[in-house]
Amino acid sequence: MKINVVCDFLNLSQYREKFEIDDKAIYLSADPAGGNISLDSGLLGQDLGTTLDPISLDLCEIATYVYLADKGIRRGEFDRWARQLTFLIPVREPAKWNSAKTHLVNTIVTLTGDGVRFYFTKKKEGKSAGKRSADQRRVSDGGWQSDCVSLFSGGLDSFAGAVFLLQQKRRPLFISHYVNALLKNVQSNLIETVQTSLGQQVEHLQYRVTSKKAKDPRFGFKAKESSHRSRSFLFLAFAAVAAAARGLEDVYICENGVLALNVPLSEARKGSRSTRHAHPLYLRYFNRLVTSLYGRTFSILNPFLFWTKGQEAELLRDSGFRSAIKDTVSCWGYPNQTIHYKNCNHCGYCIPCIVRRVSVKASGMAAFDDRYFYDVFTRAPQGAKAHRRNVDDLILFCRSVVSLSTSDLVYRYPEFFMIEAHADSSPADKLSAIVKVYKEFAKEVLASIKPSSQ
Repeated sequence: MKINVVCDFLNLSQYREKFEIDDKAIYLSADPAGGNISLDSGLLGQDLGTTLDPISLDLCEIATYVYLADKGIRRGEFDRWARQLTFLIPVREPAKWNSAKTHLVNTIVTLTGDGVRFYFTKKKEGKSAGKRSADQRRVSDGGWQSDCVSLFSGGLDSFAGAVFLLQQKRRPLFISHYVNALLKNVQSNLIETVQTSLGQQVEHLQYRVTSKKAKDPRFGFKAKESSHRSRSFLFLAFAAVAAAARGLEDVYICENGVLALNVPLSEARKGSRSTRHAHPLYLRYFNRLVTSLYGRTFSILNPFLFWTKGQEAELLRDSGFRSAIKDTVSCWGYPNQTIHYKNCNHCGYCIPCIVRRVSVKASGMAAFDDRYFYDVFTRAPQGAKAHRRNVDDLILFCRSVVSLSTSDLVYRYPEFFMIEAHADSSPADKLSAIVKVYKEFAKEVLASIKPSSQ
């Protein structure tokens, strides 16, 4: 198969002698001088107080290439949704990556739904940019010694996760990816809220991965795809690198059970059309990947897998953080889409917005929630028909969840069986536990939203 993602165009002439490259290939490079990607993973090492090992540097770059290739190659319609992506990537440890290739492929295929292949070649080392980025910071004053790593997006789940972990006497190193200054400030302000309320400093690292203008105009990057299914791989990769650098085992990704398992609401949403960013099978494959690469044990954990988002909101309410709920951001379109909305950060009609609004309302915290630009909970003119599809699909799904027995439910939606991929400490009967989560959520939905037929 021809290479259609070339991840080092500065040595393109050499690659053309050894590989067949597609005429429509996209070209990526993290070279600090001539590349089209803004990434210096060595800076992450500086913020962690260490020099990153070759595997960690490779993992940062591979995750970045996968993320930007995902953005740079458009998906098709209907049965052409999945793409065939063949990567050529220079790495420092090609033997190690070839031995872990099966784990890498399983991870990416499960997450994105694409067909993927990887070809690795030996990387020729260049010079690092060398200075710490002003966009990243290390917070370790006051003797804080992190004992785990936790992803912190600025969403309600990750914020509740931060509160939960600190209440459990864990000492997380929070790690965030942001796309612009708006999200960076959301994350920083929420961490500051936690520190102020709990009276203790925490460690929080923020980083940004994005495209930049290439010196050679032939290799300009243009984003063409907005589904961004691979973002979770980028987030977890940097978290795993941080854990490896600190000698830590536990890496937390906090996501409620409904959106973690994310059983498709309809036939049109099967496969990767429903995001798998915290899916148990994806997390298991990622765990195997990093364990294989580093030769030691990692635990990729989701403490909220058997929670509803409403329970997370209740945790924030009972812990004195209800006023901070409005400052968290759950919208899939934030910030590129919501920047056009006045005085709100939520579109109101994407699935994450709907799940959030239902859950916050169910916890009695609606008065402390953000405003939603489109009101799909009613049939008011603002809740336009074009924005009702998600909520109408959700209502039909929830009616089935409420009315069907567990056996009939898993017969209709066999994706429920994927909960068995969750390998960590959990209820003995994981299937019954996750069905209970879905049934509770379904009741909340049907109590909150008026069907369009009314």
